[in-house]
Amino acid sequence: MSEKAELANRLLDELSDFSTLDRSREVLDRLQVLLADFMICVRSGNQKSLQPSLLFKDGAVGLAARLASQSAFEDRDDLDWSAINHPGSVVFAATLATPIVHSEFRSHVLTSALAGMRASASIAHFFGSTHRRRWHITATAGTFGACAAAAASLGLSSQRTKRAFHLAGTNMGGIGQVSRELQGTPRFNRAAAASLGVTAAAGAYENFPALSGLWAGDRGLIEVFDLDAVITEGSLIKDGIRSVRVRTFPANGFIQSALLGTAQLARENPAPLKNLTVEINAGVFPILSDPNKERWWNLQLNTSAAWASKDPMNLSPAPEIEKVVTAIGGDIALGTARISGATTEGTFERFIAVAPGLELFSPIETTWRQEKWRSMIGSEWEEIADLAANLVSGEISDQGWSQISKLLR
Repeated sequence: MSEKAELANRLLDELSDFSTLDRSREVLDRLQVLLADFMICVRSGNQKSLQPSLLFKDGAVGLAARLASQSAFEDRDDLDWSAINHPGSVVFAATLATPIVHSEFRSHVLTSALAGMRASASIAHFFGSTHRRRWHITATAGTFGACAAAAASLGLSSQRTKRAFHLAGTNMGGIGQVSRELQGTPRFNRAAAASLGVTAAAGAYENFPALSGLWAGDRGLIEVFDLDAVITEGSLIKDGIRSVRVRTFPANGFIQSALLGTAQLARENPAPLKNLTVEINAGVFPILSDPNKERWWNLQLNTSAAWASKDPMNLSPAPEIEKVVTAIGGDIALGTARISGATTEGTFERFIAVAPGLELFSPIETTWRQEKWRSMIGSEWEEIADLAANLVSGEISDQGWSQISKLLR
């Protein structure tokens, strides 16, 4: 067996042991926010979707697909720049679908959420950058995340959970082309990953036969999916919670740092603007400067709006500012931004190295997040936040589950 395959088997062994999950107060507090954000995104997506659903009554597998899709309906679901994926949209879909449909498994919801987020992040890092260049990591790593979440929901043993991982890995997919076309196309990959994860866990529950040689050989995952099979930052395991951000600003996730830096500089430089240059990662710049895409994706238009309003939450069109704003792609990391320019009183420059949305409990992040939630579903956000708190604390009642089902379906 190759060294990469041995490492992969070790990773699945560790991910299958739910007794080692991080249940620290910091992780649980963050999880509560992320769960609330997921449910609010689903609720808002349901309200805005005009197409009748064939999935939401179609058992746990269908419901998982529906929840995953709806959480990304407005492209406002969570984001993990360390793994370059959107874990919650897939993981939490599996976490909630199973107990909504099968009430006997409701006591496992916290373990499910923690196990799913850990698996999604750990697999995403392990698969590495070579894999991400061709495959949609939210779909591939997300399949393992959903599988872990569903396995934990069902109370599977470590051995059965590893079987579930092998079943999921046999069928995972999600081509990277969706990350170029965008305009909502990644929603289906999220849905497929969530439903496959739940199906794999159910298959292991029923003792479906699974491949033993998942990783090695010319038809194994390592070669077929271009897996780097790497240990990052000295550890195979990532908790998958501490590195996840809430996307608060009302525009695409790739430009959140640009919006933050632009608004900051506008407040600090009140004199009339002469010129502004906004730089983001060259790899994603083409999709953020495509005139055929909706305004949501446009770097130049949205940063112009942020300069005019001095508020990254207020992106009303600013045609006069747009005339002096230039957007470019450069050799900087995904999620970062460099903003430079001049007013009538002088020049300025700022580099945003840490994207917003990570400091979940800072006063400004809390204000932005609650403003986001309120703009999406009004005062209902408070009810959902309370339900998320009850889920994490284990104090959710049957009535609470009925409320969750009603809100999400």
